[in-house]
Amino acid sequence: MSLRPKSYRQLVRPLLQNPALCSANHLKRRHYSKSHYDEQLVYKYASQKINPVSIGQLLKYRRLPLSQENILDSVAYSQAELPVRLAKRVISFHNLPFIVGTNPHIARVYNQYYEAFDRLHAFAPISDLHSEWEFTQALERQTQVLADVIPSLAQGILECKQYMTREGRTAFINDLIRSRIGLRVIGEQHVALSYQFRNENHTQEADDSWVGAIHTKLLPARMMEQCAHLVQNMCEMHYGTAPSYFLDGDIEETISYIPSHFEYIACELLKNAFRATVDFTAKIDRSAHPPIQITITKGDGYVGVRIRDQGGGISKGNMRNVFEYSWSSMQSSEDSTGSSAMAGMSMQTNLALQQGVGGPIAGLGFGLPMARLYAGYFGGSLDVVSMEGFGCDVFLKLRSIEGSHTHPMARAIKGVFIECEPDIREVLLMLDAKEKFIIEDLDSRHLFINAAHLSYIQSQLDKELESTVYEVEAMQQPKPV
Repeated sequence: MSLRPKSYRQLVRPLLQNPALCSANHLKRRHYSKSHYDEQLVYKYASQKINPVSIGQLLKYRRLPLSQENILDSVAYSQAELPVRLAKRVISFHNLPFIVGTNPHIARVYNQYYEAFDRLHAFAPISDLHSEWEFTQALERQTQVLADVIPSLAQGILECKQYMTREGRTAFINDLIRSRIGLRVIGEQHVALSYQFRNENHTQEADDSWVGAIHTKLLPARMMEQCAHLVQNMCEMHYGTAPSYFLDGDIEETISYIPSHFEYIACELLKNAFRATVDFTAKIDRSAHPPIQITITKGDGYVGVRIRDQGGGISKGNMRNVFEYSWSSMQSSEDSTGSSAMAGMSMQTNLALQQGVGGPIAGLGFGLPMARLYAGYFGGSLDVVSMEGFGCDVFLKLRSIEGSHTHPMARAIKGVFIECEPDIREVLLMLDAKEKFIIEDLDSRHLFINAAHLSYIQSQLDKELESTVYEVEAMQQPKPV
């Protein structure tokens, strides 16, 4: 059964047709003050359910050329989804400990999310291309602003780490990054469709390899070649030396994917491989760097990438933390980078320099966990296998967006929303690592899951509850006299 109405223009109008909220005068007189009225409005939006970003929605306008009706329907979807998602992020900051919320870095990120919500929700229902273009320009600006929140957020959380548990910090950052990916996918997709529509009308030509921000004929081998060349140059500039690399496998295989997502994941993984290889060469005094091997494989609706390096591997003690945000190493970032060009910089500056693909080769613990979140967003995975004293194999599996949509089994999947407490959610995330039943992790209390796994989930939760109750009861048994 379809999870969404045929047209989002029908969905968004009842919500936005409130003159008090949507008039042009209202839009002009708002100055982002956190009044009681504003807070009520944010909570009103945050109380609404959000719809997962579906493959069908992203590829809804697959047939070219795009029409005016396509663009107006796309902007209506963005109007329906983005304010609700932004409001939920604002509320997540409200739920932080008070002293954490007053940190200037945290407050800056909070204000950026609040202002993005305030700007976007105030647009009246859009029914013409002129209004759509105004909204698209505002959306593009806000998307760019929110793309750079990670350095400030990381600095603020680091400064307040003593006021939050490690699990609380990790959960908050994971939720924000997942939400950030969803916001960018929706926002960038509409912006790209809007530009594509206008370019088609201007040039009278349509490029059928693009659907908004999605490239339907992306060559992973070419992307990996470009990213490896870029990271190799970065490594050369940073260390004065860099290993070579080569590609093999199914190098002609294509995939339907968002290039910016692929590029981010690939560069973060390659940075680790190049840096580890150079560092290990210096440590064991090798005469030359072994090359980095990049292997492309194809599957049924997905593409696999293996990156193999001889950079000494990861110790057994560190493997359990490889996908966690490295707060302890951040705290001692000056020690870990003291011999590099980054010495003396604040952690926020270091992270800002590393955003995207054009930053320094050294990492501060955000690259790998963020890459895994990006890989998992469309049903992919990221795994690391280490042979200590030799090197690492990193296995990246990316599902083709178009392949996932057209596969007959994918069309048969029925999803359901579930609401759960944060501790139950963590159990479900651990179970999902084995069974892969989560379609989308929406926020700290809501998941969208495959309905076919409901009985399995319930049985596993019952077992977990029984074991927890047993332990509590055992602890409460009176000691024999």
